[in-house]
Amino acid sequence: MHSRGIAKIANSILNATEMDEAVSVLIDASCAVGHRGGYLECAQHVEEAFGQQFDTHHCSVANQADSMLSQAEEVYENLSFPVMELVTEALKHDDWCARLRSIIDPPETMELTDEEEVAGRDGDGDGDGDGDGYE
Repeated sequence: MHSRGIAKIANSILNATEMDEAVSVLIDASCAVGHRGGYLECAQHVEEAFGQQFDTHHCSVANQADSMLSQAEEVYENLSFPVMELVTEALKHDDWCARLRSIIDPPETMELTDEEEVAGRDGDGDGDGDGDGYE
């Protein structure tokens, strides 16, 4: 259970929607900061080459790029995952092992299709509605 459980919890974290969204925002914000930094560095080289100041006010990346990146980093660093809350809560109880098992290996449920639900209504599963078990 130890090796399987850790992998399942790790996958729950890595595949969490919250993680996807936070990483996406973080990537976009870091790209914006990098783009702005590269643009400003290029402008500095142009100024040095031509000996005059280059207007950088029309840069398509706003001056707030750094603060947007800081906000994205803050959100990412403070993510909360439901599975970790379940694990933390399970560890507080005497039967923590059974509780962890129920988190790691939840009982499998099967969804019935419309046909299976109709077939099973007479109790014999043959779908004819007479309850004798034969079609």
